[in-house]
Amino acid sequence: MSAREHQLYALSRKGYEAPFCVDLDGKLQTRSASDLPLLQWPDGSWCHPANRFIWELFEKGLSRRNRGGSIAVASAHISRLLRYCWKRRTDPIELTDNQFREFVGELNDEMHPERPGQRMRTSNAVIAIGRTCLSFLDSVGQYHCAAGFVDPHGQIRATKEEHTFVDKPGQKRTVVFWNHPALPGPSTMKKRLPIATANIERIRDAIARVSPTQHQRLRRYVMLKLLEVTPSRRGEVALITLKSVLDASRMPMPMLEVPTIKKRGGQTEYRFIPISRADIRFLCQYAEIHRRGVIRRKLKGHDHGVFLLNGRTGEPLRPNTITQEIKHLAKAAGIIGVACPHMFRHRFITRLFVALIEQYQIENVDSFRRMLMEGEEFKRKVAEWTGHSSLASLDVYIHLAFDEVGSYKKVYNLSAANLAIDSFLGSMKVEIAQFEKDESWTESSHRLLALAEALKADLVAAKAVENTF
Repeated sequence: MSAREHQLYALSRKGYEAPFCVDLDGKLQTRSASDLPLLQWPDGSWCHPANRFIWELFEKGLSRRNRGGSIAVASAHISRLLRYCWKRRTDPIELTDNQFREFVGELNDEMHPERPGQRMRTSNAVIAIGRTCLSFLDSVGQYHCAAGFVDPHGQIRATKEEHTFVDKPGQKRTVVFWNHPALPGPSTMKKRLPIATANIERIRDAIARVSPTQHQRLRRYVMLKLLEVTPSRRGEVALITLKSVLDASRMPMPMLEVPTIKKRGGQTEYRFIPISRADIRFLCQYAEIHRRGVIRRKLKGHDHGVFLLNGRTGEPLRPNTITQEIKHLAKAAGIIGVACPHMFRHRFITRLFVALIEQYQIENVDSFRRMLMEGEEFKRKVAEWTGHSSLASLDVYIHLAFDEVGSYKKVYNLSAANLAIDSFLGSMKVEIAQFEKDESWTESSHRLLALAEALKADLVAAKAVENTF
C-alpha cells in the first residue's frame, strides 16, 4: 500500500473507555468508545485537530457500528485534507481559500489507477468529502477562536446552507451543511437496479463449485437466503443473531428480528420481518449442524451469538466480507456488471411495492405516495419491513416498482404462496448440491422432509390470509 493510500486512522479496541471528565472527587470519568477512529499524521504522530473533530462527532452520537460507521466515513474524508496539508507543511488553521480550491481540484481530477480514462470519484463523492472537510475546518477555527475562519467573507470562503424536507407525515427535518464555490455540481444519481432472479440462481449454482469447505458452502447458501428473503442491508445481515433465528422458528407465523442500523444518534432499533417456515427451517439446519461445529472447534464452545460466522476463526462475519463474497460469487457465475448485497434489498422492496400496487390497484406514483402518507397500517407495514425512517428515501423504490409493474404482472404472481414455492425450490437446489458433494442420502432426505413440511405449512397460511395485507 502506498503512502498516499495508507489509512490515517485506526479504530479503538473493543471495550475501550475514553476519558470524559473529572468529577468533584477528582476521579476520572470515562465513556465507552469502542470502534472510535483515532487519527494520525502521515508520519504516525497524533493529529490533535482531527481527533478533536472526531470527538465532536462522537458527542453528537454519530454511528460507530460496523467498524466505525459514520465517524469512520468522516475520518476517511478529512484524511485526504490532512495529507494535502502535510505535503505542503501547512497547519489546517493556516489553510487559505486558494489552497482549499486546489485541494478540491485535485480530488476532482484524480484518475482511477486501474481504469484508464475514468475519474477516481464522482462529483457527488467530491462534494461529500469537501463538505466534511469544511466542517472540520470550521471546528479548527472555533478551537483557535478565529471568528469567521470558515465564512462567506472568511479565510475559507464557504457558506452554511439548509435543506428542509418531510421526514414523516407532520414531521420536518432540516439538514445543515457547508458549501463552497469550488465544489462541483452534483452528478446525476445512478439508479442501482434490483438484482435479477436469474442472476440469483446463477450465484446459487456457483456456490457449490467454488466453496472449498462444507461450512463455507452452507454459510454462503444461508447468506444468500437472508439477502434474498429479507430487505436487509449488509450490516444488518451481519448482525442477525442465532437467538433471533431460533425465536422465529418457535413462532406460529415466523418473524425474524433484524437490527435497523441507519438511525440518527447512533442508536440501534429492531424490526420484525415475516419469513416462511421453509426458510427458517433452512436457517436452523445451518445453525444446528455447521455453525455449531465451527463454534465447538474454533471457540471451544464460547458462542458470541452472531449467526453468520467466519469458518477459519469462528468470529462474526463482517459486512465487508459479505460484499466481497457476493462479488466473488458473481464473478464465478459469469455475471457481467455490478452485483452487490444492496441490490438484493432493492429487489425485495421493489417486489413488495409491485405486490402492493397490484393488491391496492394503485394507478400512479402520486397515489402511492399519498397512501404512504395517509394510510397508517400501510405506512407502518412498509416502514416495519424496510427499516426506512424517512418516507422520502422510498421514492427510488416507488419509481422502480412502477417502471417494472407491467413486466412483473406478466412474469410473477407475487402472492405469498408463490414466494414460498420460489424460496423452497432454492433450498431444494442447495440440498441436491450438498448430496452431490459429500453428504449421505439419509441426512439430506431428513432435511428435505423438514423443508417440505414447512412449505406445506406456508401454503396453508398463505391460503388463510390471501385476502389480507
